[in-house]
Amino acid sequence: MPEMQFKVNGKWSGCMRVDSMIRQFTVRFDEPPTLGGEDSAPNPVEVLLSSLVGCLGIVVCVVAGERKMAFRGIEIDVDGDLDPRGFMGQYDQVRPGFLAIRYTVRIDGDLSEEEMQLLYEEVEKRCPVSDTLKYGTKVEGRVVKA
Repeated sequence: MPEMQFKVNGKWSGCMRVDSMIRQFTVRFDEPPTLGGEDSAPNPVEVLLSSLVGCLGIVVCVVAGERKMAFRGIEIDVDGDLDPRGFMGQYDQVRPGFLAIRYTVRIDGDLSEEEMQLLYEEVEKRCPVSDTLKYGTKVEGRVVKA
């Protein structure tokens, strides 16, 4: 399969609100009042964690399907530690990004310990969002006048 490129664009929609267009979908962002927003949508770091939830679940489904492992359900919890002082401009004291992220995937199914271990190992190897968060990806940017 050839390399793929994914694209997203966004527009400010007032206060701390930003709308991100992904193909035919819109994902809205805001901040809670404690961070200067109106709490009309999740904030970007919550959506980042949500992306990890989605990716982990999809990879479990892909691997289980490849290995003919039947399951009844999947539940995923993700949480992360972030010091908001970095976001608020005090980045000389703390970094603005997550300090740590943890996940738990609970699979409802009659899987053996070996199958559960295989799923864990494959998810660790194959989840693009987890890989990006763990190992970093070069990010380049610029701010230009419209």
